Amino acid sequence: MAESDRQRLLARALALPQAHKSDFFGGRTPPAGADPTLLKRIDDTAFRTKLVEAHLAEGLQSPKGPQRIASIVRIYPAFDAPVRQASNGRVKRGAAAATRDPQRGLPTIDEMENLIARIREVEREVVAALVSETDQRIDELKRSLADLSGDALEHAYRELGAALESKRALASQARHEARRRVEADTEFAPRTHLRLLAR
Repeated sequence: MAESDRQRLLARALALPQAHKSDFFGGRTPPAGADPTLLKRIDDTAFRTKLVEAHLAEGLQSPKGPQRIASIVRIYPAFDAPVRQASNGRVKRGAAAATRDPQRGLPTIDEMENLIARIREVEREVVAALVSETDQRIDELKRSLADLSGDALEHAYRELGAALESKRALASQARHEARRRVEADTEFAPRTHLRLLAR
């Protein structure tokens, strides 16, 4: 799959509605340590299959028969979703090609240290850019509040709340963007070991 197609698929996946704890059924709970913003509800069965086969999503909950429960997936922005096996022990359709590829060998400690250092460096750059842009917008909104009234004031307060919420989500966005940039850097050899790093 071309990189542009991967990014379009990722954008569609991230735009899915977020799943909440109340959406989980029958004693199921969100995976421990999972980023809540990457747990998504999905009603389109064909799209769900496409995401799983692209290793962009892992199915967490799927309606069976007449059950009225939410279909939930966990998104893996680095396209490194785990491969699940069917009950008969065979790898599910769409994952077979991946499991046939032999491992290229485990990385050295130096390679993993270089990879982690690179991710952190890019993440700092992304955070700096995102925080600067968001803080500038927050400051603009704060200054405008004194001169507004009525509907305009209420609109500005809502926009300020959305900007503050966006700032709180920056850490997660920065991690995803940093991994994406490192993965796209074809001149950085250790990027091939990104799959070994848990999200």
